[in-house]
Amino acid sequence: MAPLSIIWKVGDLLLATDVESVVEVLPPVASWPAPGVPSWIRGLFSYRGQLLPLVDASRLLDLPARPERMANRVAVLRCSPAPGARLTVTGVWVDAVIDISRIDFSTADSHPGFVVDAGRYLGPVAQTRFGFVQRLQPEGLFTAEQAAVLADRLKEAAA
Repeated sequence: MAPLSIIWKVGDLLLATDVESVVEVLPPVASWPAPGVPSWIRGLFSYRGQLLPLVDASRLLDLPARPERMANRVAVLRCSPAPGARLTVTGVWVDAVIDISRIDFSTADSHPGFVVDAGRYLGPVAQTRFGFVQRLQPEGLFTAEQAAVLADRLKEAAA
């Protein structure tokens, strides 16, 4: 059986993440800028007493900036499957959460997606009742170097 996925919208794109990688979905949160990080990092936000990076999905996908709306959500995702990793959870700012459903990305009418280093977090594409949906694999959001920089920034901000 296909895994259960949360489907979310960024611009005109629909993306899906397996619910096993989703810790929680929050309403919009306040964030603080974090100098020296990639432009697709919106900043830091406080999550249950811990400072986490907040990824702006629009910037991550090189889409135009979107105005903030009440429909915006923050998907708190597990982004590192490795035990003992320095950065294990992050928030992703999305336009809206659409649905939770089972999506089979391995069917004959799905597409494996395009393998490019800049989009290492993007997986296969499947057609659903909502349209085309591409899997976002949170464990690929950060390179090891980016995760180390973010972990250091978080430690500095917490001090």
